[in-house]
Amino acid sequence: MPNENNKLIFKSRVPYWLVLFTIFITLMPIALVLGIYLSGASSAASYYGVDIIDVKYSTVVYYLAIAASFPLEAKFFNYFSSKPYLIGCSIIYAAINLILYCSDSFALLLVLRFAGGMLSLGFIGMIFSLVFKQFHAQRSRILGYATMYAALFSSAPLAQLLDAFIFTKYDFNSIFLFKIYSALPGIILLCCILKKGTDLRRDGKIPLKLIRWESFVLYASSLLLAAYILLYGQYYHWFSSIRITLCTIALVFFMCLFFLRQFKLEEPYIDLKIYKSRNFRIGMLLLVLFYFSKGDMNLLNGFFSNSVHLDMYHKGYIMLINCAGITAGSLISARFILAGRKIRLIWMTGFGVLLAYHVYILCILSNQAEIADLLIPLFLQGFGNGTLIISIVIFYVTSVPAEIAFSASVTGVAFRAVTFTASMALTSYMGLHLQKIHYQSAAQEITSLNPYAVQRIGQYKQALLNGGASIPQSNAGAIKLLGKAVANQNNLLFVRDYYLYMSAFILLIIMGIALIPHFQYHIKKIGAKLIPM
Repeated sequence: MPNENNKLIFKSRVPYWLVLFTIFITLMPIALVLGIYLSGASSAASYYGVDIIDVKYSTVVYYLAIAASFPLEAKFFNYFSSKPYLIGCSIIYAAINLILYCSDSFALLLVLRFAGGMLSLGFIGMIFSLVFKQFHAQRSRILGYATMYAALFSSAPLAQLLDAFIFTKYDFNSIFLFKIYSALPGIILLCCILKKGTDLRRDGKIPLKLIRWESFVLYASSLLLAAYILLYGQYYHWFSSIRITLCTIALVFFMCLFFLRQFKLEEPYIDLKIYKSRNFRIGMLLLVLFYFSKGDMNLLNGFFSNSVHLDMYHKGYIMLINCAGITAGSLISARFILAGRKIRLIWMTGFGVLLAYHVYILCILSNQAEIADLLIPLFLQGFGNGTLIISIVIFYVTSVPAEIAFSASVTGVAFRAVTFTASMALTSYMGLHLQKIHYQSAAQEITSLNPYAVQRIGQYKQALLNGGASIPQSNAGAIKLLGKAVANQNNLLFVRDYYLYMSAFILLIIMGIALIPHFQYHIKKIGAKLIPM
């Protein structure tokens, strides 16, 4: 029982509410780091003197470090005592962010972002253990995953609010100091309430000589190369660039070495037997489909700014409704799984809600949208994401024998990281391609013979003249304002096209889930052990 677990872990005078509060304020700052400064990508690009695509890659590097380092960190977690390990991770975490605060080197940022991703696993692993112990042993797996993924997914909307606060009041590098200040209270409080000698190690002390660092290097290199190719392929015109060609060759080489090594090792870094499970393969497929269809909020930034007229603060505030949707979807999904509902119905519900979100956005895309119009679709997007991530993760993690379940979990993180990167690359490609089509179409229409264009330019000129501009200034300003209006319209048309294609894509997914012969829902095998809430 949770109370009995807490008596063994925390000091006797610590109330239950303080345990929950401590877990929350320790977890959220670490989770926020994943999406930190992504909504302020232009500020980061200006500070480091790089392109937006470089900033995106730096955020992906953190995610990939988590995916690549999971098995490696588990060895360290099971070697060191819990409280000294937590204190050591905290000191290194503070040092990394202090270095980033004092530096404007983008190369150093990439290195330390990767190191920070590896380090974050020390906190996440410990919080995972504490969260799982807050539930009944027979529910802990499902409710633990629901709690963790609800927090991790909610961190992205919360990071937008944080970015709005920091980037409007402080210099960009202040964000690294804020990361230290926000994490310290939870870490200090956790160290204070843990019993002396508390040991959260899952498998007991494991000698460090069993660390497969060669596999880690091959695996991490493969993931970093895959992300680089996906993000920079279009930037360098794919295989017409020798850089992308060499990266692809290196990726194939490292992946082949990694797989060959795993087959030969008695204790592999990742046990490839997981792919023998049909349900695991189905879970990975669903995970990929989910990440492509979950809805890219970055596409709506232009719509939020130009049509709904939201500044950074108001964008952050309305994204709180997205957090509420994620939390609700995660909890309801966990409840249905515990109640033994068919997993296909949960998936169809989740994808159905995402379909409703995409269709809703199509209906409100215009120049007259209001804030109230955004609340329902943002909640639907969060609800669909929360519903699907929990049900899919539980499905593939429990689809393999318990002794290799950790490998299934680790592989799922890697699939999520790579698919997340691929979805970013897809939206970038579609944006460039579709906006080019719409711009060429607009250029053919906007000529001196088009009465609407002439009328609009005249309105702009008159408005500028009324504002005190000279005739030459009004002529130049009118052309710029017309160009801005065309760019805004092109963005709306691109977003409309993207959401239309995604709606059709999600509809096909729902039909596939409904019509493909019944998936053998492996959780039924342990159904007797799952106590309904």
